[in-house]
Amino acid sequence: MATDDELTATIKEYVRKRHEADDEEFLFGAERVDLKHLDHLTMEVRKRHFSFYVDEPGDRGGTDRGPNPLAYFLAGAASCLMNQFATDSVYRNVKLDDFEITARGHFDRRMGGAFSDMVYDLRISSGAQKDQILSLAKEAEEMCYAHQTLKRAGVKMVTNIFLNGEKIA
Repeated sequence: MATDDELTATIKEYVRKRHEADDEEFLFGAERVDLKHLDHLTMEVRKRHFSFYVDEPGDRGGTDRGPNPLAYFLAGAASCLMNQFATDSVYRNVKLDDFEITARGHFDRRMGGAFSDMVYDLRISSGAQKDQILSLAKEAEEMCYAHQTLKRAGVKMVTNIFLNGEKIA
């Protein structure tokens, strides 16, 4: 298992490559997951050596063996943003004592409906200054593929930031 120093060096190299944007092979990537229908509305999803279930609750015809697809969609978008925030804090040597996100997505259930907005409440405990946190947040949004994809698709993206209990954005 890698040490914290090795992981930190890996993160810093990753962010450096994204900033410099001169390594064509590195810059264009792809992701893949494999899904298998199990029964009713239950699917198993595989990614590398991980697997998880996707299902609907009973009131929508599922068996409730796992979170519904939109929960994973929302978690994916929020965790992408949170991951970039953590990555950039390591890159910039900004210590975050604790941070968490609550994510909400609002959508139209009619046929052809879509998400209208996504709201993130990012709560941070840190001795960092307000301007450092706001700068991290701006760059995290720019680095987050999910955030940028949704934003470019016309979904209103809102990030409320709380630093040590005080709303700063």
